[in-house]
Amino acid sequence: MIFEEMKLRIPSSPENVYLVERFIEEICDRYNISNNYFGNITIAVLEAVDNAIVHGNKNNPIKEIEILFKAKPGNLIFTVRDDGQGFDYHNVIDPTDISYSEENNIGRGIFIIKSLADNVVFNEKGNEVEITYSIKGISKDLASQRKKRLEEYSKETRKREKKA
Repeated sequence: MIFEEMKLRIPSSPENVYLVERFIEEICDRYNISNNYFGNITIAVLEAVDNAIVHGNKNNPIKEIEILFKAKPGNLIFTVRDDGQGFDYHNVIDPTDISYSEENNIGRGIFIIKSLADNVVFNEKGNEVEITYSIKGISKDLASQRKKRLEEYSKETRKREKKA
């Protein structure tokens, strides 16, 4: 059962990201989502949109990004789809792996999205990601754990950058 669906289509250009921010804000206001979860949703969805613009649609403003929102019992689901070729999401490098090279910058965005969401699923082609937040499971503890994990990752990244 779906309570509500909303859709936003934008030309594949960084200048349109503010429209996605407003879209997320409207949804979070409507569902009275706490500031902690609002931040998680915003960062994850914007990261997915950025990946779609840069990697999926190769910054081609003729191509579009579609953001679909669905509210289901206990879940808020955001789906981001681009017009690109897709990618092999099964073989993405883990940026927390010690052998990870900063030069390739592959995998950071997916790591961030997975760290901030309750569930992340890619379609087979790899040009669509579904990001789910379980609103039944929202708690200060969960949000704090996610924030701490992201802060630790950021700290490690800064250390590696200083060494380089």
